[in-house]
Amino acid sequence: MAKIENIHDSFFKKVFSDIANVRTFLEIALPAELRRQLDLSSLELDATSYVSEEYKASLSDVVVKCAARDRQKPVDVYLLFEHKSYPDKKIFIQLLRYMYLMWQKDSAEEKPLRVIIPLVFYHGKGRWKIPAQFVEQFEVGKELRRFLLNFEYILFDANRWDWQAESSRPLKENVFLLSAMLLMKGAYRKDLETIRQVVRLWNKLGLIEKKEQVNFLLIYIAETQDIPAKQLIKILEESELKGEDIMPTLAQRWRQEGIEKGIEKGIEKGIEKGIEKGIEKGRKEGYILDKQDVLIMLLLTRFGLEEEEKALIRHIETVDKLNTALKMVLTAETRAEIIDYLKSESE
Repeated sequence: MAKIENIHDSFFKKVFSDIANVRTFLEIALPAELRRQLDLSSLELDATSYVSEEYKASLSDVVVKCAARDRQKPVDVYLLFEHKSYPDKKIFIQLLRYMYLMWQKDSAEEKPLRVIIPLVFYHGKGRWKIPAQFVEQFEVGKELRRFLLNFEYILFDANRWDWQAESSRPLKENVFLLSAMLLMKGAYRKDLETIRQVVRLWNKLGLIEKKEQVNFLLIYIAETQDIPAKQLIKILEESELKGEDIMPTLAQRWRQEGIEKGIEKGIEKGIEKGIEKGIEKGRKEGYILDKQDVLIMLLLTRFGLEEEEKALIRHIETVDKLNTALKMVLTAETRAEIIDYLKSESE
């Protein structure tokens, strides 16, 4: 079974793999004195991966380069993005590992070591209290500190970001990025007002016509906000997003990226109806029962289901197991793959 990636990390990578989004973000995130020294119009994504397979799950691997404005000494500056959804004391080691791998590549190619500026994007629940300078971890006097390795990262703390401030004005021209950042900012709170605000922005600033981007943002909302699907549908309908556009996207909340395109449209329609029935069904046992209902509906629609298999699903009370099974439904070739997974996990 393929590993299911962290939703926040996947979302961050997708958003910041677009150079236009990176440029707009840097306009508001970089300190003014640093921004003046960089030519953001020359920004390029660095497609090289500097992370070994061992660390791909923990590192964002988003690197961009741009030219410094100092024409006397032309130099490229590399901005290293690291995404964090929780305060992580290992941040310095992770950033240092990244920088070392980049410099190691320079050395192997006999090039001058590049200039690297680390930037940490944080949007977790707790307050970020980790010092900005590496040397601050060491409790030693000034005499010893001067011999220690040191570097500093730029912190963008979404929790402290005011999107309506004058400094955030460039985001008004990029409603997709603004929406993504607002949703990341509110990802750890059940914040219906932020969702309403974001959907209003889609209508006001024209994103509502860009269905692919809207669907991408909707999937993130459905995955991160623990709100009933009916409530999300109501918010969208209040904002004049048509019902036929909503259900397919909500169906995708349980799908893996890269789903096979060979699934027939009739099956998809059946799945959407199944989800709708699951949503309408009474939740006398709450959230778990809702997940069980939807899984049964999906399996019935695609493969059919025996009574004992339904009973097995009813006995699964772990949200992670149910979520994994839901993600497997449309990529599995037989229902036995999913039933065997549920059996092995429940033993």
